[in-house]
Amino acid sequence: MYTFYKHAYLHIGLKEGEIAGEFDSNHIEQYADTLVKDLLEIDKENIAQEAILVNTIWMTVVFYLNGAAKSCRYPDVAEPYLYLDLAAGFYIGLGQDKGDDESGNMLYNLAEGISKDFNQDNGVSVVNEKILELLNDIKDNIIDKGLCSTHEENSYKKFRWNVGSIIGYMNVILVQRLIRHLLDGSDRDFMKMYALAILPQIRLCNPGAFDLMMNEFVGNTGDVDDPIGYMELLQSVYSCLGITCEMVGKFRGRDDGCVDRSGFPDDAVSYALMDRDMLEIEVLMEMEAYDAALDHYKYGRNSPDNWKFNTLWELATYDSVDTNLPLGQFINYNTENEKPVMNEYITSAIEGKSTFEYATKNQREWAVKRSLQGTLSYYAVMEKVTNALDLCGTTKKDQAVQEWDKALALAVGSIGEAMMIIDTAYEGYFGQTLLTLANEVCGLFGKCTASGEASIIDMWIDQNFRGLSFIEDDECLKLTQLVDTEVNPTLLVPIIQGILHYAVMNESLDEAQSDTLFAGEALARTVVPLINKKNPEEE
Repeated sequence: MYTFYKHAYLHIGLKEGEIAGEFDSNHIEQYADTLVKDLLEIDKENIAQEAILVNTIWMTVVFYLNGAAKSCRYPDVAEPYLYLDLAAGFYIGLGQDKGDDESGNMLYNLAEGISKDFNQDNGVSVVNEKILELLNDIKDNIIDKGLCSTHEENSYKKFRWNVGSIIGYMNVILVQRLIRHLLDGSDRDFMKMYALAILPQIRLCNPGAFDLMMNEFVGNTGDVDDPIGYMELLQSVYSCLGITCEMVGKFRGRDDGCVDRSGFPDDAVSYALMDRDMLEIEVLMEMEAYDAALDHYKYGRNSPDNWKFNTLWELATYDSVDTNLPLGQFINYNTENEKPVMNEYITSAIEGKSTFEYATKNQREWAVKRSLQGTLSYYAVMEKVTNALDLCGTTKKDQAVQEWDKALALAVGSIGEAMMIIDTAYEGYFGQTLLTLANEVCGLFGKCTASGEASIIDMWIDQNFRGLSFIEDDECLKLTQLVDTEVNPTLLVPIIQGILHYAVMNESLDEAQSDTLFAGEALARTVVPLINKKNPEEE
């Protein structure tokens, strides 16, 4: 999490004309200290103290929570009890009475102080109640049972899930405080402080919303023109923070109509959210946090599945698959030609091993980005499409619809959906899915609409609706024809455009000069097995 905040302040600094790596003329590693010192100059009661809590102490708790999870995964490194106790200690502090908003000085006290405004007080604030439950669950059901020492994967996944849930509830404190200062208009300085404490997390899932709120909450100095509208914008990105409308509650009993929503059906939402993992991996690699990037890849962070997360690693890892299907052709080709399969290629690029032992930092980043965006996304989408085909005409029509919906969710992604709603200047950087790849390269081939979006996206949307109609009407032959003649070819269009683009770009550069060398290779790895299947001599 600290890396994501550093990255956000790095780009905030660059946008404000600072030297790379600085925010407000200080190193980005010191962003919290910089914010607190700026607020001390305001000389306003309690603002600097609260800034320390919601920046320094908040991040310290997160650090020890993640340290506890890591020490459970690698118990030889450190004792998980130690990290968990430190996290609890920094969260609660000394002298804190249960459920009391008068005693104590830490985040526990901050949660108690705001809970009544949101009808979240049952003698103890709901936030504090839930956080302590989750901490005790980790202690009682994972650590005390000796599951950390067994290297049992599911224990680590459950540990990480609980840590993510705790961080979500810690975000509730920040959101509730921000909403109060936004709606009662009592103090813009406090509103700005809480906005800066939470917006870096929003940046990595909805850059358009981040821009709007940064401009209004941080950039402007007067009253907020439309506080209700900005509260609704904040509510629309609750999933970025791992929270829901119910977790936050209603400010002073107001029925604000908050609804946890997504543009995707419920069964497909978690697959749309996997593009956030892709973006976070890219950011972690950019900041040279390679262990964290690999952890994200293997265990996920954004796509919930009961008590664990769906993962990109799972999408890239498979057993035997029918070689008549695209994924089977990919596996068969790479196995027969002794080339790295998808998971091996991505993992090696993250770790800087094997093929990537002498690759530059940027080459590794591009290899992972385009592998996830191109190879993994294409084959994952086609796998869901194939599942829908197999289920068409059976008694499992609902499952066929779900698989078809998941395919669209993987192709578009949650960030792609957000960009279709709110314009943002960061589209090229933030995009991680086939949709955003299409938007990125369409201009190079004169295939963008007047609004700058890839014209092929309208085709995808039309194909999606027709496919759903065919499934509902049991017109499976038409569905098969749609997939073979339209869906599969059009999904490959942005990948082929990308290959051609990089072929031209890299033609005159040697391996050491070209940062994008492996970007082209990664995309080419998507189509070569398909070409080999159709025309072996053309490979």
